[in-house]
Amino acid sequence: MKKRTVFNILSELGWEIEKDGGNTYTLHQFSNAGQDFAITINGKNAYELINSIYNCYENFDVSYETYLWLDNTGHGKNGALYDMEDILEDMKWCENMIYESYKKLALEQKSYYHAATW
Repeated sequence: MKKRTVFNILSELGWEIEKDGGNTYTLHQFSNAGQDFAITINGKNAYELINSIYNCYENFDVSYETYLWLDNTGHGKNGALYDMEDILEDMKWCENMIYESYKKLALEQKSYYHAATW
């Protein structure tokens, strides 16, 4: 049976993968509210890529990400949802998607001792 790479699994989870050069990749996905959000990961093998996704999860600040989409009255700007609570829920969805991606990859990590291929 052919081993699935980190990138195969990320694609199955709905991520679009863009190679930025070297060992750096940008993962794009649309949230429940239709926001195109992205994370950048680094790694030369599956172990490093999975850990990089975990670091993105650990460093994802839901409050800060929500704040970025609010105007001075506390409502959405630049095409974001109007209500602060809706933006907050969408940012929680994004954080959860990063975590779920990490979990899925970590569960299969034992089969990832080979280098991830592009």
